[in-house]
Amino acid sequence: MTSEELADEVGHFIRQCRGRILGVGAEQYDEGNGQQKFETMPLVELVVYAREEAQDLAVYAAMLDIRLKRLEEALREKGITL
Repeated sequence: MTSEELADEVGHFIRQCRGRILGVGAEQYDEGNGQQKFETMPLVELVVYAREEAQDLAVYAAMLDIRLKRLEEALREKGITL
């Protein structure tokens, strides 16, 4: 993969993130007055929310690792290398 190809993949990923902000994120967090919920929520609430999101990231990372481990084992069993 070239640097250009990697940059294209990162751009695709960011476009997907942007889509989430404009889709479900807008439904859940757009206050309808030109502000997002995080801009006006009390700081304590924002900290709690951010900690919960960080914990979710850790859980998703663990779930992904479990699936990747299973994939790795299946590939090894089949003798597949790329």
